[in-house]
Amino acid sequence: MSDPLATLWAQQHADAVPPDADALARADARFRRGIRRRDAIEYVAGLLGIGVFAHTAWQAPDWGIRIGCAAIILGVLVVMRNLWKRRPQRPDSALGAPSLAFHRANLVAQRDTVASVWRWYLAPPVPGMVLLLLAILRVSAERMPLWAALLAMLLTALPVAGVFWGIHRLNLAAARRLQTMIDALDRGEL
Repeated sequence: MSDPLATLWAQQHADAVPPDADALARADARFRRGIRRRDAIEYVAGLLGIGVFAHTAWQAPDWGIRIGCAAIILGVLVVMRNLWKRRPQRPDSALGAPSLAFHRANLVAQRDTVASVWRWYLAPPVPGMVLLLLAILRVSAERMPLWAALLAMLLTALPVAGVFWGIHRLNLAAARRLQTMIDALDRGEL
């Protein structure tokens, strides 16, 4: 007599093909290059932003604007630290090429990173932006009617909110693409 469950199990795994180590190494290298390029762009943008807001704080005669700029700089530094902490792990060079499980774990980590971008990337500079906008509103209200100052602040805040919304949507799309890659990897495709 034969065990039907054991027979079914054996048939399901008869067509399993181990992944090609070279293809896995190429896929992992391509993935890492893309992450390094993205991170380099983010670091350069962060440094430029820090420079712009430091210059603005230095030149601004108003203490509220200076505090807002300083808070934005602090938020950008937090974003850069978060980006550094969320970079993909490197495989141990003593072990050789990355394993399928290691590559999958890096894909999952990046998917989770981009899916939660609102929390670790977009949120840190928001308090500084709010402080800066309120300081600009206060300074503007001293020189123009309050309704005009409120309108100016709103017209400044809307594009910033639009950019944040766009960043969030782009990262959700990236999370979906990473999930597609993970699903393909689970099916044995590279």
